[in-house]
Amino acid sequence: MQCVTITESGQLIATTQPACEYVLLTQAELTHLQFDGLVNTLNELFAFDLATFGLINAAALTAFFTAHGIGRIVRTMGKA
Repeated sequence: MQCVTITESGQLIATTQPACEYVLLTQAELTHLQFDGLVNTLNELFAFDLATFGLINAAALTAFFTAHGIGRIVRTMGKA
């Protein structure tokens, strides 16, 4: 990776400044960055999240037991 600046005439020149606006990459560096970006994106989207699983599991169990209880009550009221 090489830091470059643009001159007033529009030419690119290499610089050694620590903070630069533009960089030049080789084809291998670009491919590596693209692959790492894809892997990181897939990990963020599809990685197992224990907190989300716990929330969904608790909601499903609560809905099941609530509906089961309401079903029992309706069944008992229907017999009367």
